[in-house]
Amino acid sequence: MNKKMKFSESIKIYASKEKVWKTLLSKEFYQISWGAALSTTWQTGSPILFTGTWEDVEYFDKGIVKEHIKNSFLKFTYWSSFWEAEDTPEEYCDISYLVKQLDEYSCEFTITQVGFRDQVHYEDTVKLWENTSQTLKYLSEKFELTSINNAVFNEIASIITTFPAEKYNAETSEKWNPAQIIEHIIIGNTGMKQFLTEVPYASDIPFDYNVQAIRDFMLNNDVKYQAPDFLIPATKQYDINQYRELLLKLQAELNDCITTLSFEDKCGTSDMPPFGYMSVYEWLNFSVFHIFRHKEQLKSYR
Repeated sequence: MNKKMKFSESIKIYASKEKVWKTLLSKEFYQISWGAALSTTWQTGSPILFTGTWEDVEYFDKGIVKEHIKNSFLKFTYWSSFWEAEDTPEEYCDISYLVKQLDEYSCEFTITQVGFRDQVHYEDTVKLWENTSQTLKYLSEKFELTSINNAVFNEIASIITTFPAEKYNAETSEKWNPAQIIEHIIIGNTGMKQFLTEVPYASDIPFDYNVQAIRDFMLNNDVKYQAPDFLIPATKQYDINQYRELLLKLQAELNDCITTLSFEDKCGTSDMPPFGYMSVYEWLNFSVFHIFRHKEQLKSYR
């Protein structure tokens, strides 16, 4: 084992470090990314065992957890039966995971490996870690966006429950009353799955290229935006109970989009200035954080 050879790579993940950490230590993650069954407690000093079949060859990889700081840092030794090397301490490499929070909804994940058999082993492992990091990003971002979506809708349901029917539809000095805000959310997001899958196409632009700008755009309450005419709610009396049911259906529809659709696909149905044609992931961020913005607006009416 050449301990002078080292690989390290960082990737931005649009999820909290808690979500990333939970994904990173889950058995499902290693089953999906490596096709391996994982056995460990991840406690410092505990053994790690990965078993599976690769190209019709059964393998077992193993190691020992050296350090574990919850949600932040993990270091372990690693040895693979594929290496055809003796199972001695000198033939183990060191692998570490580092997760650093960037803001409330994103973090940076860094994988580092110290020790490789040779250059071929190094090159093969780099490809493995690149694919593994992308899988972690994908799973964590689905996990995070689902959690945000559920939290937003649950809070909206809690907020409108406190409104008497007369206040829900009452005239206000603001542009829209609470009922109109809910109507705007419904008409602006219902039918999302059909919209996202109607004209899909592939693109070399990263699927998360606009995500940070979209979130900043929606979370900036100092700037007001003009809704297009077709998204302006009518002035009328709205049934609060009916709209509770519509919100539940919309929550389920967005969760379905998040969990089942490919984030990478571009949606060619229409563009959204200033972002242009967006990926499925970008549109879902636009939708969820748009609703988040109006959830904050609703809170001011209580």
